[in-house]
Amino acid sequence: MKTADHKSGHHQSFLAPAEQRLVRAIISELPESVTPLQLTRIGLFGALVAAVALVGCRWSALWMPMIPLGVFLNWFGAALDGPLALHRQTANPRLGLVEHTYDLFSQILIIVAFGLSPFLSIESAFIVLICYLLFSAYTYIRAIARHVQQMAYIGLGATEFRILMVIWPFAAHAMGIDETVDAGVSRLDAAIMILAAFAIAGLVIKALSDARRVAVDENGQGV
Repeated sequence: MKTADHKSGHHQSFLAPAEQRLVRAIISELPESVTPLQLTRIGLFGALVAAVALVGCRWSALWMPMIPLGVFLNWFGAALDGPLALHRQTANPRLGLVEHTYDLFSQILIIVAFGLSPFLSIESAFIVLICYLLFSAYTYIRAIARHVQQMAYIGLGATEFRILMVIWPFAAHAMGIDETVDAGVSRLDAAIMILAAFAIAGLVIKALSDARRVAVDENGQGV
């Protein structure tokens, strides 16, 4: 389930402790009629709202207030569905699979929508998407191989990523950034490429470190 990271503070994001307290408070007030699957669907709906708003910003800035609303709904559904299932003791692998799948497609949808918005070129959006998928894939591989769900890297997790999704459109609009104008590789594109290179290099180093640790563990067991 997506809540496995609650058990390991070592792998939490900066906002995880406060977020977990908020999630527990909300869950305690939710009526019995609200189910984890309904929350999962709310999360996907929020992603759709954010995606439509991002694309709509190509023609009008009036769509911008819909972006934080959509991202908030996405967070609300994705952050509460797993914990609610655990709280009610209705968690099961099939429900966890649905939650993870919906969450994955939600983030892909929003990232691609950024590439169709004025705030990010499609090339930069695909670079961000590749990084997101690489980190997500390694998170799942690590969970299977080492039974550790690291939901954050250098203190940055899904919630911090969503906050950035909300802030960037308004910051880009204030700076007059319009990536729909075809002018080759922009400074923003170059900056994202450099950040992506550092992120992937960090992931490679992390993977090699984990591989060495697994090898040491295996050798120790074989002695």
